[in-house]
Amino acid sequence: MMPAHPTNRIGWNLPMPAAPARLRRTGIASRPRGLVAVLSGLLLWTIGPGCGGGQRQTAKSEGIHYTAVAEGEVWFRHSAIQIRFDRELYCSVFSRQDGQLLALSHNPPDPTLARPSHFIAVEGQEVLDFYVDYRNIGLSEVRGRFGPGKRLKITGLGETEENILIEKTMVVEFYEAYPDIAMIWAVYRNPDLERPIRITRITNQFFRMDASLTDPQASRHGLQCFHYDQLVHGEGTKPLLDLDFARTVTTASPGFARVAFWNSVMGMTVASRPPEAGRLTIPVETARDRRLEVSFRYDLDRILEPEEELVGPKGFVMVYEGDYGSGLAREKAMMGGE
Repeated sequence: MMPAHPTNRIGWNLPMPAAPARLRRTGIASRPRGLVAVLSGLLLWTIGPGCGGGQRQTAKSEGIHYTAVAEGEVWFRHSAIQIRFDRELYCSVFSRQDGQLLALSHNPPDPTLARPSHFIAVEGQEVLDFYVDYRNIGLSEVRGRFGPGKRLKITGLGETEENILIEKTMVVEFYEAYPDIAMIWAVYRNPDLERPIRITRITNQFFRMDASLTDPQASRHGLQCFHYDQLVHGEGTKPLLDLDFARTVTTASPGFARVAFWNSVMGMTVASRPPEAGRLTIPVETARDRRLEVSFRYDLDRILEPEEELVGPKGFVMVYEGDYGSGLAREKAMMGGE
């Protein structure tokens, strides 16, 4: 059974630019995005997995599984947290509460504001759209320090303005004992057989937060926030953030750096590890559409030789009821008190 339709309307990330010609020739991005994506999404909500061309994949447990609609959305589902990727690997995070899906994160239809959760810059130019190869989605069993779980891999191809192809694989892990937490990271590969590429920035965990998704009476920026090392808020609307709020933190600490947002309905924490060398920048600010933006940015100068890959820093996303303290308690339980 599919979960109940969300109580709030979540954007479908439309419209976005058409796929580059070279990607269309590969067959990965062979259809217009707009109508197909909307119809695929509505189909997924209406008839559930296993019908109408959708796929449902499970391993040993029904508790963790993914569903995919050809040329449409891919969902990775646990009992509390659910993650949705669209056909260009833009990510949305949901919390299942009392049979309903809730979300604080929002991907807008405005392409000048929309960003995927993980992306890179090549020679200073951001590469955002990676078109999913639906033939290359895999679910496998994992077992490690967090116990048994499942790993989903989704691969897509992107292209720079200079027609250089880049492959991105999103990796998400769910663990049976932690149904509200997802480990997540990206792997980038240079599929060219001759040309190297120069990566100048990695951006992880980019999310746009919107309090009105769970509370229609709230302002979009009306959230409380814990930014890396302290509770932060606006000057005129304590304890909520102001319209002109902006704060940036840098760190080289080896542990997870985290940012949490919450209101009376739900909370969401995003985190990422700093790179092995260099510093991590964590900006949080109110955008021009009054939504809050958070990301983890790593500036670097890394040459990827032909067929070489770069594994981005790992991070996690957590959903919960209550304030940041609730999320911190769950994180400590998962990390064994670290």
